[in-house]
Amino acid sequence: MSARLRGSARGAALVPFAAVLFLCLAGCTKVETGAGGTHAWTTPGTVRWADGEEPDNLNPLVSTETLVGDLSAFTMGYFFHFGEHGEPVPDLCTQVPTRENGDISPDGRSIRFKLRRGVLWSDGAPFTAKDVAFTVRAILDPRNNVLTRSGWDLIDRVETPDPYTVIFHLRRPYATFIDRFFTPVGNPAILPEHLLAKYPDLNHVPYNELPVGLGPYVYTAWRRGNEVEMAANPRYWGGKPGLQHVVFKAIPDANTVLTQLRTHELDVDVRVPSNQVPEVRALPDVRTISIVSNSFRHLDFNIARPVLRDIRVRQAIAHAIDRRTIWEKVYHRVGVVTNSPFPSTSWAKAANLPGYAYDLHAAARLLDEAGWRMGSDGLRHRDGQALRLELAGNTGNPLLDSTVLIIESSLRRLGIALEYRRYPTPLLFGSYAAGGIIATGKYDLTIYAWSLQPDPDLSDILECKSIPPRGRDYTRYCNPAFDRLQEDANTHYDRARRRRDLIEAQRILAHDLPWVVISNIQEVFAVNPDLKGFRPGPDEVFWNAAQLSL
Repeated sequence: MSARLRGSARGAALVPFAAVLFLCLAGCTKVETGAGGTHAWTTPGTVRWADGEEPDNLNPLVSTETLVGDLSAFTMGYFFHFGEHGEPVPDLCTQVPTRENGDISPDGRSIRFKLRRGVLWSDGAPFTAKDVAFTVRAILDPRNNVLTRSGWDLIDRVETPDPYTVIFHLRRPYATFIDRFFTPVGNPAILPEHLLAKYPDLNHVPYNELPVGLGPYVYTAWRRGNEVEMAANPRYWGGKPGLQHVVFKAIPDANTVLTQLRTHELDVDVRVPSNQVPEVRALPDVRTISIVSNSFRHLDFNIARPVLRDIRVRQAIAHAIDRRTIWEKVYHRVGVVTNSPFPSTSWAKAANLPGYAYDLHAAARLLDEAGWRMGSDGLRHRDGQALRLELAGNTGNPLLDSTVLIIESSLRRLGIALEYRRYPTPLLFGSYAAGGIIATGKYDLTIYAWSLQPDPDLSDILECKSIPPRGRDYTRYCNPAFDRLQEDANTHYDRARRRRDLIEAQRILAHDLPWVVISNIQEVFAVNPDLKGFRPGPDEVFWNAAQLSL
């Protein structure tokens, strides 16, 4: 799976929480306010958009940020994008491989990708199958600090019989390949061999500052801490893009973003913080769009901690999380409260999963059973040790701060002391090699969000083999029964069999409780009504970047 960490200084522990009242159909958008027309504040041909993050770099191969995926949708090349209903949309491939069209072998172990002809890199060099083979080698090279190699490590060899054909020979069938291999939600874009083959690794090369790509726009400037500028790519294979310029603004302060929406200095606010949604919806001359995405928020337990290995302690904490109050008070009823990581629109979502209602009496009984007795100091103790936990979060995140206050209050009533430690976002969510707090397990509890792929796959964040440094199982959860079900789902192409596997896997997770799923994320976008073609999907915001016009 290519789950990606969600992080924003304006969001929650990587974003905000939410719940049940506002649902859209699978990947559909709901236009809520605003009308069309041309306004005096619009700069024809230029779109300005904002998010709360600053890019760590602009090469999606070695970035951990959702933001870089958004930027790369404008500038980089992929096999496929995912449309407004979550459907695969061919980009550099001419068709989606299936068994029916012969691009997937009968044994499921070979996948053929047919490439577009006449595609050029933005510097004028021709794009060929050799660039694909080079990028696969770069992903698998242990010297490169890639987000994950899950799925890619199944590639035995890459065959390039001609410049426009690539065949991936796999060690076993891999049903979720369409999400994994060269899509924006799969993270790595295709990279230019003619520019990068000379480097021993790609972690800090000059290319990462202003990458040469295959998308409809080219990077022209990155002013760190301020903005990234892009211009229409005159060599784009798809013809002239609808915009001349794209300007991304890194604005960590939500109030500043709101002000710039009012003054029309912004054309798009990506992922409006949920506490601002009511106000943004009321703004005149601003159109809002809502979608239920494939992202979910959760509280993670570090099961490597001795205290948290006891499932009764985890269950007690789960009972102490007042999800409804968080949804109402912090996130203003934006989103979908759920017990499953998959959205209601997913074919694999399990119905009626057991959860943990807010119940401090039940929580207290569980702690008593686990041997944690209330002491005269107001804390629970066992074997001379007080029950103290540390929750790690990111700085500049007021929604997370408010969420933690609600949880801390409940835990204090239970006799659990909670220390809230905040780290810079790049440090909190950094890779294992970079010493990231979560990746290296320097926490007891943490709250953030994963962005999942359209085809459900939790192997990289929950299987035993994915415990860091091998993967991103940051909870350190390990259950062979879960692994068998997830691997069976990943190895077979039959949808009915996969659905049975994944539903049972969700039931195991609901019992084992490596995390508390809090909500599926409802994304809200604030848009200049003059912007045409903006149709964000559940997986990608700018999947049709070339079609935007203003």
